[in-house]
Amino acid sequence: MDAFQFEIARVIAAKAKRQQRVTYQQVGEAVGWGHPTGRGLGPHLEVILHHLKDRGLPPLTTIVVKKGHRHPAEDAMAYIRSALGDIDIEAAQQEVLAFDWSTVPEFGPTRDHLPEDRGSWLTSFWGFDPGGWGCIGFADEWRRNAYLRGSQPGGLVAIYVTKNKGPLNMRGKVVGVLEISHEAGHAKNFISGEHWAAKESSPERKGKWLYAIKATRAWRIVPEDWKPVEELFPEAYGNNNAELIGANGVPLSQQETAALYSLDVYEVPVYGQAGQVDPTIQTLESALNPSRAVKPASSPYWVGETDGPKHLYILKLSGNICVYLGRSTKELEEKAIIKVGFSKSPLARRDQIQSAYPKGTFTWEVFKPSPQPDTPPYANAEIAIVGEDAMKKRLVDEKAQPLGGEFFLADDWLIHNVWTAGRVAAEKAQAAAESSITKEQPGQVVSAAE
Repeated sequence: MDAFQFEIARVIAAKAKRQQRVTYQQVGEAVGWGHPTGRGLGPHLEVILHHLKDRGLPPLTTIVVKKGHRHPAEDAMAYIRSALGDIDIEAAQQEVLAFDWSTVPEFGPTRDHLPEDRGSWLTSFWGFDPGGWGCIGFADEWRRNAYLRGSQPGGLVAIYVTKNKGPLNMRGKVVGVLEISHEAGHAKNFISGEHWAAKESSPERKGKWLYAIKATRAWRIVPEDWKPVEELFPEAYGNNNAELIGANGVPLSQQETAALYSLDVYEVPVYGQAGQVDPTIQTLESALNPSRAVKPASSPYWVGETDGPKHLYILKLSGNICVYLGRSTKELEEKAIIKVGFSKSPLARRDQIQSAYPKGTFTWEVFKPSPQPDTPPYANAEIAIVGEDAMKKRLVDEKAQPLGGEFFLADDWLIHNVWTAGRVAAEKAQAAAESSITKEQPGQVVSAAE
């Protein structure tokens, strides 16, 4: 094993010590791999597995799984069986989780790769808008004191939206995460004037949740990862009634914390926060680790995200674009303002761009893909860039009007044409990349993790 493979093993062993499986994406992000979702890590995992076997140690790499899965995928099982035979994978994983990895010094978990276990809780809100509501609130001082005694500064609180209040598309789903200090005070101190006035003018909310604790950071979960609270946190939600969760908050188990850490998020402002936020789309676990440098792009509308599977997208501005551009209806007939690009989450990118606009009648919507597939179709940013460049080229060739950055004024017919051009180019680039990998490593299981 080389130094890089030992680094991978340390990341996996640290998870095993916490009785948690680890996703390929988490491993990739932790070690700074070119494809954080794990594309190409298979050969390294295979070397680690043989090293473990030779030393008589449990098969550590068997707890590396695809996101949302309990066991390795069949392609990964191929090289596991080649090393260990036809094993019982569940039994092998339990052996890994039960083993004391601190007895193997070179595999000892390091604080550099995984965030400090700061504790995590669950509570409910009527929505999620930390830019105006920078705290968690309690009805009574004794409830707040109970939370303070049971938590530590910097603890994480997962937020789900109540099932009978809040935006319809958010109800019952876990949509955000707050980092909570131990700075206690009156709720008015941690809520914007606009939000405070709206709360106090509502008969349902007036005078409630006044015993507050300040939030210091916040992350919005990408909409593609919004899950019903009972699905994401079956223990915390299933073992407590909704009123108790909303009133007091309840702690999450280690396994549920692991599920929370695996969600894709991006940081958003908190009311009263002084520092800048990092809008990179990444797992919560990666967001809590020391930041890796992200190379900036030349576009003024770009925000970073870790590499890995991508969607192409076209956003369309909804509203009276004649008023927006100050032109006649006839001049803009059958035209639209669009933005083209790529992202792990078109819905999150839409929300990030919308947040830079004043509230009003003009809103961005995801025009393509429609419907959006459950998983991103392109393996990495390099492939998606080919598709994005093809969309821009088609727009320029057909004389669409550039509006700055990746924004264009285009005819309706052209927008559909542009989408087809981008998809075709990206699919060709992906096929070429897959062919290249096969030629470079014949007979090798390369993408045991994608």
